Amino acid sequence: MRDYREISLWKNVTPEEWNDWHWQLSNRITDIEALSEIITLTSEEKKALNDDLLELRMAITPYYATLMDPNDVNCPIRMQAVPTSKERYTAEEDFYDPLAEDRYAPVPGFVHRYPDRGILLVTDQCSMYCRFCTRRRFAGEVDRPKSREEIQAAIDYIERTPVLRDILITGGDPLTMED
Repeated sequence: MRDYREISLWKNVTPEEWNDWHWQLSNRITDIEALSEIITLTSEEKKALNDDLLELRMAITPYYATLMDPNDVNCPIRMQAVPTSKERYTAEEDFYDPLAEDRYAPVPGFVHRYPDRGILLVTDQCSMYCRFCTRRRFAGEVDRPKSREEIQAAIDYIERTPVLRDILITGGDPLTMED
């Protein structure tokens, strides 16, 4: 891991800020200019990112960015974080909703696929948009928590469905929700 203070973007960031998840979320890398200050991009990567960021979301927390090898395009952490043109390819066998969550959503934001379990998707915002995400069809679409009304509709469904005994709260970073 690189010392974050060696990267020009963060040379004046205090340890208190660096260790604050609010700061990390607010300072995600979302554009090619900031990414270029952290890792050495090849000309092919630059061209691909200029094209890809029109269609694909990119967000990388500063902490996670310090884990990437700045010079190795095959760094596994870098490959998990930085979009490539290959992601825009959709095979005939690919599915829009690979987990069939839309089919099992009795109300928006709640998936009831298994009899006694449900998933409450409270936000589409993630600290980092992983390149392998199975929810990429909506991850970061609006980059905000669900509205109180949307969450209340899911809670009402849960209350009406006593067989539910296990609810997973997910959908990005549930801790980013405002009260």
